Amino acid sequence: MSRVDQLRAAFGVVHILPLEREDAEAILELAQLVVDIDGGEGSDEIQLFFAVGKVLFELAEIPDVPVPTFATDQDDEERMFELATQLKTTEARELAFVVARVLAEADLEIVAAEETFISRLRGLLSISKTRADELDTILRSA
Repeated sequence: MSRVDQLRAAFGVVHILPLEREDAEAILELAQLVVDIDGGEGSDEIQLFFAVGKVLFELAEIPDVPVPTFATDQDDEERMFELATQLKTTEARELAFVVARVLAEADLEIVAAEETFISRLRGLLSISKTRADELDTILRSA
């Protein structure tokens, strides 16, 4: 089973119902913030971003829509707050956390900037440390 298939299975456990398109786009934009946060985007990280985007769009039942990239003049902290607080369902917030975690680990090492981002995002998404650990277990068992 490929890494993308494993992620697809894990994402399907975290978010069982179809994902709203707006939620998929918000989660993907949060994912891009994670990829960009450390200032170095490796090819593995970029490939995983687009693969994760495809999986999110499959969950949103829009598999043929191209995966976009996002550009904004808004501060990363402000943008993270805006995106995180627009996700209304627990499932969408948990999926956003899992996706961010996956992309932070894409290069096999979570640097301090990524860890700080993930920690702040967890708080904004109202995910407890215990639940974050449970989600991490789901991710690793897929």
